[in-house]
Amino acid sequence: MKKILLIQPPFAGESIGSLIKYAPMGLIAVAAYLRAQIKDLEIKIYDANVEEDSSLKNIVNYILADQPQILGLTGMTTNINAALEIATAIKANKPEIIIVVGGIHCTVLPSEVLAHPAVDFIVIGEGEITAAELVKNIDQPQNFKNIAGLGYKENGQIFINRRRELIQNIDELPIPAYDLLKIDKYHSAYAQKKPFISMLRSRGCPYRCIFCGVQNMFGRIFRVQSPERTIKEIDYLREKFQIKEIGFKDSEFTINLPNLIKFCDLLIEKKYELVWSCNARVDRTDVELYKKMAAAGCHTVSFGIESGDQNILEVMKKDINLEQARQAVKAAQKAGIKASAGFIIGTPQETKETIEKTIEFAKKINPDYVAFSFATPFPGTELRALAEKNNWLLTSDFNAVTYTDLIMNATDLPNEELKKYMKKAYRSFYFRPRYILKRLTKLNKTEIKNSFNGLIALLKNYILKK
Repeated sequence: MKKILLIQPPFAGESIGSLIKYAPMGLIAVAAYLRAQIKDLEIKIYDANVEEDSSLKNIVNYILADQPQILGLTGMTTNINAALEIATAIKANKPEIIIVVGGIHCTVLPSEVLAHPAVDFIVIGEGEITAAELVKNIDQPQNFKNIAGLGYKENGQIFINRRRELIQNIDELPIPAYDLLKIDKYHSAYAQKKPFISMLRSRGCPYRCIFCGVQNMFGRIFRVQSPERTIKEIDYLREKFQIKEIGFKDSEFTINLPNLIKFCDLLIEKKYELVWSCNARVDRTDVELYKKMAAAGCHTVSFGIESGDQNILEVMKKDINLEQARQAVKAAQKAGIKASAGFIIGTPQETKETIEKTIEFAKKINPDYVAFSFATPFPGTELRALAEKNNWLLTSDFNAVTYTDLIMNATDLPNEELKKYMKKAYRSFYFRPRYILKRLTKLNKTEIKNSFNGLIALLKNYILKK
């Protein structure tokens, strides 16, 4: 019997994201596929981000006690250092444990990750099929060269195989292995009900934002589950775990409108006691669609607006305009859906004037929630290439990638001034009497708790942070 342990390492630093605990979607997708493909298998998942003690010592002790044959580690930029620390500690104690790292970081920097002495294999891109082929051939090294999407070592030399083609029909993938998670540990800043779980029904993004690396992992071709396949997964979540809320974490939920409308119709027919939230582009929606989504249980839509200056939007290659952003927030709220808006500070060509425009625009369109973040140059993105070319990076330490820390300055403003603008942005939006009064008139028991936790995170990470 093959024994596999999959680990989600802790994310670097603390941020307002500490309010959010989403399920490790990549790990549960891979785990489900492995179980479907390999009969003689024991598999577990350990998500350090929902454990009370996420220290390196505690994680390593858990792994050593479990004694897996294969240890799989998620390698995102925000936790790659933790993943490599875990790998190093395991190799020092149990060198016979085979260590595999997957995720977007080793997809965009494969040789760098595989060069680490504690890493035996890396999985590049969508990991289900590659992981299954690796496990099936783990004792047959002569076959490694034939496994697409795999990086491996032979006599100390690094080999990176060709990329695997994307999975075209994602309906064919099994329902993710939610049963391997501690379901009650997951939550969202916007969540209204428990039990809550995050979910994905699509892969890929056809858009070209310079700060996003989704295409590196899942390509530009948008692939979405059929409405019937998604309903099947929701039925499973409700029957198995009594799930009452889902946070759809698809990059963009509203790209395929006929598919979305049919999905909403099926949800309405089901008459579930279920609510949900999602992400959407401001150029893909209208009031009638929002009304349909609201009737199907949607309570919050998050928009990536990014800036209140049209020139900055052009620099970001967002392919949207300010009027679309204004109308999208208005339409969602008119349909009874809360609107959340994301903005970025510190992109190329940013000035005092453009930052002020962004802050004022956020207040003018008046969404229910906002999130401001510093421009973060993730490896593999166009923004990262620009940052490296122009010497904008302030640090190359991946532990600094927390959104609340300034790790790049592409402007002519001093670092401290950019940080002051971040505080001003949050303070200007959330501490307006108009906003406070609006929130107080709509608070229920859950929102009181969420608002209190959000206030604490806001004060800790932005307003009071030195």
